[in-house]
Amino acid sequence: MESKRPLSHQEEREQMASDHRAHNESDPVKQRKILLTIVESMETSSIPYAVIGGIAGKELGRPRVTHDIDVFVKPEDAPKALVALKEQAFKTEKRDPAWLYKAWKDDILVDIIFKSAGDIYFDEEIQSHVRRVPYKGHFINAISPEDFIVIKAAVHQEQIPHHWDDALAVLTEGELDWEYFVRRSRHAPRRVLSLLIYAQSNDIAVPLEVIQTLYKKLFETSKTLAKEIFHPYRQTTAVKEEAAVSKDSIIYTKGKIIEALSSDGRTADHDIKIVVTEKAIDASGEVFTQNQKDAIKEVLKQVAPEKEIRNFVNVRSLPGPEVSEVIQ
Repeated sequence: MESKRPLSHQEEREQMASDHRAHNESDPVKQRKILLTIVESMETSSIPYAVIGGIAGKELGRPRVTHDIDVFVKPEDAPKALVALKEQAFKTEKRDPAWLYKAWKDDILVDIIFKSAGDIYFDEEIQSHVRRVPYKGHFINAISPEDFIVIKAAVHQEQIPHHWDDALAVLTEGELDWEYFVRRSRHAPRRVLSLLIYAQSNDIAVPLEVIQTLYKKLFETSKTLAKEIFHPYRQTTAVKEEAAVSKDSIIYTKGKIIEALSSDGRTADHDIKIVVTEKAIDASGEVFTQNQKDAIKEVLKQVAPEKEIRNFVNVRSLPGPEVSEVIQ
């Protein structure tokens, strides 16, 4: 995979403005046409996929205005998905090799997602529960309501509260496979439990035994959840080593770096951007001292000693006042 240089401040501003337009301004007629083009491309190329995000929410819960299209695929299929879309005249970008690629056509944004919050992948368990749902006279693959709720609970943040509302809307529809839902909740158990308690307080029909089961698994047993989480793209024990993907470092290294930077007292309070490729790690952002910049490089080297560390972090200079005021 090619190396990706950090963006300049101006390029970051332009990218943010472009992303904002793509996520907030679109033609619904064009969007429907583009979605069907994507579905045809994925199925013609034999790429397993599921539509997630706002469009899936429309089919599983209540209608919601959405301006982009989110498609969930396996990490090893993400490059193939970009190629398939490029053949349909999409502009493509490998935005973040850890979890996200992007494509555009007719001003419609497509997010190709291959890792969601909570270390959730488009694994065999999710694939086996994908629903074939009608859409504008056609059929598309939509993620199951159980996985939709778990993903929405895991990804929810203060600045994007609609994810919580989307999950509640699907819960309101009911008819969930609660046994499967509890099993999938292991990826974000506290968030899912919080969501269910809130839903029940708003008279949404959540079985009490589901809440009790999650609570017991979290707080009354030695293990967080009974079933161990298997990460198909992480280095495993010798028994599973042959099945592991050999280049899984790109998938996981960034998360390990963010965690390490957040827990290190020298770097925790700084917004450092990280780009991970097969051979290198690029760090950019701003700190106040050279010691802090050096600490970032030290943390990166500890997490990934085999990679080249390129530290583009700037040390901000804070000049003193031109005239000193003496207090008598």
